[in-house]
Amino acid sequence: MGAINVANGPTAETSGSTTTLDGPPPSILSTVTQQCTDSSDDYSNTVVVTFDDEYVITGSSADVESLPPDPVVSAGGDALVVDLESGTVVTESCEPVMVGDNEVRVAENDPDLVVTDGVYLNDTLELTNDGTVQTVNGGSTVEAGNDVVEYTEHDTVDFQPNITETNSPGEGETLSITVEVTNPHYGSDDQELELFLRDGNDEIKETLTDSISLDGDDSGTVTFEYETEEGDDIIESARVRTEDGSTDTTDITVNEASVDVEITDDWTRFPAAGDELEVPVEITRHGNIPDGEQDYIIDFLIDDSHVTTRPVALSPGEQTVETFTYQTDENDSPSVDATVKSGYNSHTASVDVIGQATHEENVQATFVDQNNPDEGETLELIAEIEYDRSDRIPDEPQEYPIQFYVDGDHIENRTVELDGAETLTETFSYETKQGDAPRVDAELITPGSGDTDEPRITGSGFEVTIEEVNDPVNASEKLVTTVVIENTGEIAGQQEVRLRTDSGISDSDRTLRHIRDRENVSLDVGERTTEQFFYRPSETDVPMIEVAILSNNDEALANATVRSKSTHYEPQNLTGDYTNDTDRELTLTAEINNTGTEPGDQYVEFMLDDELVYVDRVTLGPWESTTVSTTIDAPEEIGAYDFAVETDNATTASTVGVGVEIIDDEPVDESGGSDDPDEPSSNQSDSGSTNESDSTTETPEEEAGLPWFLILLGLLGVLVSSLTLLVYRNDPENFPPEPAAVPDALEEEFTKIGNQIRATNLSMLVATVKGLVGLGAGTLVVQNKLPRAATVRVRCQAGEETVFLQDLELQPEERRTLASLPDVEQFRVGAGVDDITSHEEVFEGDNGDVGVVLRAEGLVISNVS
Repeated sequence: MGAINVANGPTAETSGSTTTLDGPPPSILSTVTQQCTDSSDDYSNTVVVTFDDEYVITGSSADVESLPPDPVVSAGGDALVVDLESGTVVTESCEPVMVGDNEVRVAENDPDLVVTDGVYLNDTLELTNDGTVQTVNGGSTVEAGNDVVEYTEHDTVDFQPNITETNSPGEGETLSITVEVTNPHYGSDDQELELFLRDGNDEIKETLTDSISLDGDDSGTVTFEYETEEGDDIIESARVRTEDGSTDTTDITVNEASVDVEITDDWTRFPAAGDELEVPVEITRHGNIPDGEQDYIIDFLIDDSHVTTRPVALSPGEQTVETFTYQTDENDSPSVDATVKSGYNSHTASVDVIGQATHEENVQATFVDQNNPDEGETLELIAEIEYDRSDRIPDEPQEYPIQFYVDGDHIENRTVELDGAETLTETFSYETKQGDAPRVDAELITPGSGDTDEPRITGSGFEVTIEEVNDPVNASEKLVTTVVIENTGEIAGQQEVRLRTDSGISDSDRTLRHIRDRENVSLDVGERTTEQFFYRPSETDVPMIEVAILSNNDEALANATVRSKSTHYEPQNLTGDYTNDTDRELTLTAEINNTGTEPGDQYVEFMLDDELVYVDRVTLGPWESTTVSTTIDAPEEIGAYDFAVETDNATTASTVGVGVEIIDDEPVDESGGSDDPDEPSSNQSDSGSTNESDSTTETPEEEAGLPWFLILLGLLGVLVSSLTLLVYRNDPENFPPEPAAVPDALEEEFTKIGNQIRATNLSMLVATVKGLVGLGAGTLVVQNKLPRAATVRVRCQAGEETVFLQDLELQPEERRTLASLPDVEQFRVGAGVDDITSHEEVFEGDNGDVGVVLRAEGLVISNVS
């Protein structure tokens, strides 16, 4: 290599093997601030060797993957590092590294360590076979002071063995063990490997040897083979060792020269008693002792009793399947154990045999219904009796005994007959007696599985009824259970009435009952009282608890929802407002209430006919509410649409109308025809054509035989009545009028109706028509805002006359329009369960609709328009 000028000088020229460069010298690498040490973890400023080639370089230019375990070059025991101030190579004791009078330094070169006299790049460094460092071209020794620069690990090796593969031969066959050996160090060597085969007591039974040659960062494999002999089945492990002393161990299996037998899964399942049982057996020969094909004895047993013996011819390593058979009988039910043996080896499997015992075990009885008698009346329990498993049903009808117990006392023996897969329904009766209330323990016992139940018996003492539970409640809030207690017995008395909760009601496999509150109640005969019981639920009661009110004679049950102490968003008051002024639009609105105990935010989703039309994110504090609204393009078709609002906690649904009014969740046409103003009304006809389907109305079958003259007579009667009412309304003080005044009266009334029609004021038109028949313009509307179904009686009176009286059963949020209000100066509307007069309001004249609303705080009766 020619010398390269590393200082400023004249224009570049070449003379012999020397090259001069005009310009600045190559830059010196210095990346870590240190004084004669390298504190980095990756040898960045330390002189190292690599597996890639023989060059000596710095760690910063080396591939980390190519470094030996200890790659550092040294002199006199000190590692060589880069002096970051000068860029020269020194020892850790700061002794400069020299080649004669030339220094060794770092340059932007490959390799990055160069020998220079300060002006020229004279040479690079390499590692020799004996571990010393010299220049590549000149072969000059590199020194630091009086110490030669060398790599002391140049001849270090570490052969590391790893057993990677073994087989499992039989005695007389070849045992093969493969070992992979690696040398992660720089040196090269030839080494001998030893393999020790040991028994279960760790005693050496056999030693095998082989050799391997590896260079630095090299690996290779060696496969040991051993011809096993009789008795080698005691070998259990193999251990390999190198000359360095490194070892590896693995488990070894040498099978005894014998036959393995195993009953396979592919055999008869659930044979009926009397059928032939087929048992397939997989037979495998291990080893080659004795040599060649041999006949092996296979024994077949049922329930440890010998059935047959069969010789099977097998060559070394051969596998075959033999099927053994056995004729079952009734004594084999419900199961038998099948066993196959060969020498010391055996295998056993069980199989169910379907006999009478199996059929009896397959019978099951389940209580499905019951009545609720008073003490002294007959308790009736309905049970279904059938076979449990369809694969174990007998071909013929069978009879089975059934036993019925109540409170541990035997009540009845009964024999039932089951025919195939049918389900038999049976009623079991028990005459109750005093003291049975509130419940008895009933049990059915069959030859298979029975059932238990705790039917309720109504006692003759204190009867309890849960009137109200203020659920849902949040955890840690007070749960209030309002209870009506009545003494239905024949004497006055005092009892302790208890509140019991069961927080395991949501899990059928769990019962967690506790008495939470109690009251001492004294009642005369026939007396009743209302009491409140209190309990503050915890997080363990989420999501639901059973509330039970217990007296000595009766009990009442209810479920209460308990919410976690968190946010709980409930949608309420869903509405839809359709407009068709300029654009067809539908405005959807809902009130969102946070009934939880924590602030939070949730997404609120509006769904129209199960399609998502709007999403909003709502933030609310505890017990806060807000109104969420959006306006969307109305659907093309007029009619009723399902509107639902969903939060993380609840979904509320309602019905909204497009072009129709929703009353009682039923659409009422508001448009009088098509939603399109350019489209003809359905009762208009095209004079240029006749459409039979539009102009002909099919007569219902039940009206087909009504004579035409009766229809005409009815129409005339309606017409005469209407005309009479019109005349009466025009001047009731002078009815009946003079005949000459009738035409003027009718003309005045028809003029009023015509004006309303021309003004297209639908509500006024309806009011006018109602007035013709003596009714006011308003109607009575009843709505249930309670979270449960409720029954209410509604009455309307004008003076002493009852206009209407009706009992209603309303579901939550249900709304009913009952009837038109009377056209009188004053009328009364009352509502209630028993006493209507306690909830009654008086209304003056015809002042719009009247609403009756059932709320948790009580009944509300008022004008709604």
